[in-house]
Amino acid sequence: MSERSRRDILKGLGAAGTAGVVSLAGCSRQSGGGSTEEPETEASDGESTATEESMDEAEDGEPIALGSIFPVTGTNSAYGGGHQQAFNLAIEEINNSGGLLGGREITAVNNDTEGSPSRSAQKFRTMINQEGIAGLVGPYSSGIGTTLAPIARDNRVMEISNGNTSPALATAGVNEDNGAKYYGRTAPNDVQQALVVARVLNQIVGADTASFLYVDNPYGQGLAEAASEAFSGETLNMVAYTKATNDYTSTLDAVFDGDPDAVGAVMYPGNGRTILRQWNQGGYGGQWVGAEAIWSPQMLSDLSDIVEGMYITSPQTANSETFQENMGGTDQITQFAPHAYDGAYLMGLAMEKAGEASGTAIAENVRSVSRPNDGDTTVSVAEFDAGKEALSSGDVNYEGASGSVDLNEDLEPVVPYRIMEVSSGEAQLSEEVPLSYFEGKI
Repeated sequence: MSERSRRDILKGLGAAGTAGVVSLAGCSRQSGGGSTEEPETEASDGESTATEESMDEAEDGEPIALGSIFPVTGTNSAYGGGHQQAFNLAIEEINNSGGLLGGREITAVNNDTEGSPSRSAQKFRTMINQEGIAGLVGPYSSGIGTTLAPIARDNRVMEISNGNTSPALATAGVNEDNGAKYYGRTAPNDVQQALVVARVLNQIVGADTASFLYVDNPYGQGLAEAASEAFSGETLNMVAYTKATNDYTSTLDAVFDGDPDAVGAVMYPGNGRTILRQWNQGGYGGQWVGAEAIWSPQMLSDLSDIVEGMYITSPQTANSETFQENMGGTDQITQFAPHAYDGAYLMGLAMEKAGEASGTAIAENVRSVSRPNDGDTTVSVAEFDAGKEALSSGDVNYEGASGSVDLNEDLEPVVPYRIMEVSSGEAQLSEEVPLSYFEGKI
């Protein structure tokens, strides 16, 4: 049975939860609604019934489905709209270049995580079973990424996260049957960010004691524990916070027990806004050092008096004027949006190199198109035409909107970092941390 016939049969069954699908990325609509949060728990492995053979059976000229799943609603909705816009921009540019594999367009299948691992998993399986996606870009949250990676692995669908940074995900997605790794990311591993958080505490703040406050999920716990390990002073308290409350008094009491000099914080803007207000009202004192997830320009502006002097660590992002212009200006570019764009571009280049539209084709070729090779051609933002031409006779090195995106064996990049300091409600550059700082440390 061809994949087209299989899709027609499945669609005819009228299964609930089908994602909105469009051919032109700019007109994509979302499936799923609401913003109810659920605990970000580890999920069981994938239960989808899609097979590699069915996804590889594509008729000449048939569209290639790629999925996305971003936090359009929920706690991290401050970022998700920009992620989806960047993904759709990449798909539109690929299609405008003539598509892939001799003229096949990409169909964008966009979904909203709703902040829920279980609903994200359900939507991912629907995209696999009913839309036949070869790859998925997203999610942003590491807790949801931990849930989706086994599904990608078991169904041989390539997943490239734009925002997962948890160290626990470095080796995720390896299929033991064929040895291919079906999970990668354009966002860096938080082993790097932990070193930068510790650098701020050790060298800029000069803290002798610190506590660490983190969102209770794999991202928060992994980063906080690694930062504590790299901190040269004494860690007084390690405190997880839940998103399912509006009163953080007891949490703050636990964090500031012993009167730490500073707090290393891994928190999202939604709950972070409440925590910072209650911290200010309680008069706890101490110096805040926040990981990149707290960097919401709107929140920093709204709480300008409270967050004055806070430090924020963040991976450096290439300042591509072309990407900024095509996105409609810097106001549309949320944190990790460039990484979503790069994930889609890398998938397209990997399939073009392989001559095949499948998850395995992406998994086996994505690293080679991301990094320098002998005699290759370097291409960048909005240059998919040039990438296809280079692949017709050689190899390609993609330099992305987020940076060089040179993927290592774990299919993740090592990148420079920035240390920002909040002044008058805006995060301003305090220090650049070059790649050389991480040599021998990770």
